Amino acid sequence: MKRGKLEFVWSYYFDHTTMEQHFEKMAGKGWALDRMGIFWHYHRIDPKPLHYAVGYFPGGGVYAPPTGEELTFEEYCEMAGWGLAAEHGPMKIFCNERENPIPLETQADIQVENIRKGSRRVRIIDGILAVIGWLMVIYFMLSLYFDGVRTLSSGWGFTLVFVGLMLGIYGLVEFITYQRWYRKAKANAQRDQSFTPTKGHPVISKAIMILAIVSLVIYALTATGGRLALAIMAGYFIVYYFQDIIRNRMRDKGAGTAANIGVNFVIAFLIFFFIFNGYTYFSSSDEEDYYEKYYEEKGFHWQGQEYPLTLQELAGPEFDGKGYIDTRNLQSSVFLSRMEIEQFYDEALSGARGDPGYYLEYVVTKVKLAPLYGFTRASMERTYRSGENWQPLDSWGTGEKDSLQVLQTAFEREEQEICRYLLCMEDRIVKIDLSFAPDKAQQDQIVEALEEI
Repeated sequence: MKRGKLEFVWSYYFDHTTMEQHFEKMAGKGWALDRMGIFWHYHRIDPKPLHYAVGYFPGGGVYAPPTGEELTFEEYCEMAGWGLAAEHGPMKIFCNERENPIPLETQADIQVENIRKGSRRVRIIDGILAVIGWLMVIYFMLSLYFDGVRTLSSGWGFTLVFVGLMLGIYGLVEFITYQRWYRKAKANAQRDQSFTPTKGHPVISKAIMILAIVSLVIYALTATGGRLALAIMAGYFIVYYFQDIIRNRMRDKGAGTAANIGVNFVIAFLIFFFIFNGYTYFSSSDEEDYYEKYYEEKGFHWQGQEYPLTLQELAGPEFDGKGYIDTRNLQSSVFLSRMEIEQFYDEALSGARGDPGYYLEYVVTKVKLAPLYGFTRASMERTYRSGENWQPLDSWGTGEKDSLQVLQTAFEREEQEICRYLLCMEDRIVKIDLSFAPDKAQQDQIVEALEEI
């Protein structure tokens, strides 16, 4: 039989009524609260009716030892039959086994003010997170317009905006719910000292938390490097689990704030140290098949050299490769796979001055969902539009599928004329920049190299 049970804290910090009802229901199932932080922790008891009351002591700290006034407050509650079950900062959760206990709160105006002051820090933090969440959503919408392909091909970006949306909704609902309750509770207390129960939205809170965690797990299990994100998320919960235990014990023993924070910092550092080093150790792979595995995970497949198309192939024997830098960027999601390869001449590496050298950059976007093809093409036309408008081309290698449409424009890069082409194939769109106009053989070579990877 399990002796302990963990639950995520899903209620709003000020919503004492929902928490009290939940803890009483858990006691009826045989679980008594004994600790809280990012989790509610319970221990096994015989199922019985218990009464819970959530009080707020403004000024109570998370790491600081209890003050004399705080201890006096707890003693008065104990005398009335309310034993301290758990606490987190200003929030103190009391339990009473008496059948008809004396209410913990006796003055409504004081209760309202204590809740306002005691929950203020958490509400500010939640508000900041909500603002960040909505800014993430706005940034995502803008990035869809300015570079929709890059945005949709990034599983991490899509996951972040979803988490941001959840944070934004959570914070907005909390703000509206608290303000409505506070105005009503304050008016009732001033009129006749009547108490106003808080009313949260536990279904919304739980749904938001579950959806955010599920989105992170899906990303972690499907994206390259996602396992590290999963390890970090697991480490985050492990750190908080142990810190909830150690922080409370050190506080109860009167340890100083600095010592409490220092010990918890060391614990967090050690846990993440082992997570990062363990991930590095277990994810190491043989260099022999590294690139093949890497590109396959990003949605691209070919055999042989590191890149599917290079200047060495296009420029021929006169290209020696000295002084050139290669860069790459690959992204993949359930919507799109995107590969960006660039080769350019660097004077500092070559020692030659005034020679612009050859230039090659191409972006291959594979469309995984057919309805997104039109969006992808329009997005790439808009993103890579230069000073001149796109012009259709009739003369270009058609490829095996005979379904190629080509657009052309031009621009200057470091005082060098660059030819830019947009190749619209059956299931992918390619943007390619070249420092020369390719002939028929080079056109066929480009299409053959990029239409099947």
